[in-house]
Amino acid sequence: MARTWPVTRRKRALLAAFDAVARPLSSLILRERGTPESKVRKILVLELWHMGDVVLATPVLQNLRAMYPDARITLLAKAHALDLLKHSPLVDEIVPFDFPWTAMSAKYDPSRYDPGAIRDLVTRLRAMEFDLSIDCRMDLRSNMLTRAIRAKRRIGYDFGGGGFLLTDAVSAPPADQHKIDDWLGLLGPLEKGNAARSVSPSLTVTAAEREEAQRVLEMYDITDADTVVGIHPGGSHEAKRWPADNFAAVAQALADRREIRLVVFVDPEGKGSDMQLGDAAFVRTSIREMMALLTQCDVLVCNDSGPMHIAAALGVPVVALFRTGNPKAYGPRGLNHAVVGDGSVSGVESDIAVDDVIAAVESTLGTRGIA
Repeated sequence: MARTWPVTRRKRALLAAFDAVARPLSSLILRERGTPESKVRKILVLELWHMGDVVLATPVLQNLRAMYPDARITLLAKAHALDLLKHSPLVDEIVPFDFPWTAMSAKYDPSRYDPGAIRDLVTRLRAMEFDLSIDCRMDLRSNMLTRAIRAKRRIGYDFGGGGFLLTDAVSAPPADQHKIDDWLGLLGPLEKGNAARSVSPSLTVTAAEREEAQRVLEMYDITDADTVVGIHPGGSHEAKRWPADNFAAVAQALADRREIRLVVFVDPEGKGSDMQLGDAAFVRTSIREMMALLTQCDVLVCNDSGPMHIAAALGVPVVALFRTGNPKAYGPRGLNHAVVGDGSVSGVESDIAVDDVIAAVESTLGTRGIA
C-alpha cells in the first residue's frame, strides 16, 4: 500500500498515543461537514514523493478531470512534477515544494527543516480555499498538512493514526494492492466515485519534442527502421540497482542476436556511462528530453525506478527488474510489460539472472511483432 513507513509495534503504539491525546482536544473543531458535490470547484492532490509516484497519480487525476470538468486541479509535489506534467491537461497548476521527510537520506536532520518556508506554503494553500483534497500517503504528517491547509473536504486513508484529521477516512487497503488502485480507492466517498475508471498512467510528449528526439538519434545513425532497445541502469537507491555489468551483458547479447541499436540513459549519478557497448548511443538528458527519447524506443530495460513508470505511461513496453520492493504494488501498468524478479522486503536484494532478462526482452519484442 502507499505507506511511507514500515509497520512496527512501536510505530503503531506511537500513532495510538497521538490519537489518544489529540483526538479529544480537536474533536469539536476538526469534523467539519464535507463540501456538497455541486460546489467542488477547487481540488488539491498531494504527491510529495518521487518521480514514479507522480506518474502513478495520473490515473486519479484523469478521473478527477472527468468527474469535475469545471474544477481547477492543483498538484502539490516536488519540482520534478513541473517537467513530468508539462503540456499535460490533467492539472491546472503545480505547486512545487520539497518536504525534508521525503528525502532518501538525512530526512530527520534539523538543519534541513525550514519552518518559515513550510508556514508560508500552508498560508498560500489555505488562501486558495480548496473544496476537496486527496492524499494517498498513509503518513501522519500528510494528514496534519492537509488539515492545516483547511480544505473543506479531506479524503485519505485511516492507517491507524491521524484519521480524525480527515473528513473522509477510508479503510486502509491490502498491503500488496497496486498504488494506482490505492489512489482510485479514495474516490469512493465521492458521489461520483462509482463512475471512476481504472486507467493506465498517462504523460504527454509533444510532436516537436519527438522530432527533436529523432534528430538526436540520427546523430548516432539510428533511424525509424531500427529496433531500439533503451537501457536505464539507474535507481533511487543502491538496493534497487542491478549491476551495470549485468545490464551490459544483456545489451551485448541482444545486439549480437539481432539488428538492434542500443540507447543507454546515463543517470545523474553517471550510472551506465562506463558500459562498453560499441556503437550504442549514450545520452545524458533532462526529464523532458528523456521522455521524448523513450518514445523512440521499442522496449526499455530498467530497474524499478521513475523512468520505468515514465516509459510505461508513454506506452513504451518495459522489462522491469525488481531486486527489492513489491512488484505487485509498484510494477509497471499497461500493456506488454514484463517484470523480472520477485522483489523482496526492504534492505534485502533478490537475485536476477542475465538469461531471464534476455528472454523477457526477446519475448517483449516478439509480442510487438519484431522478429
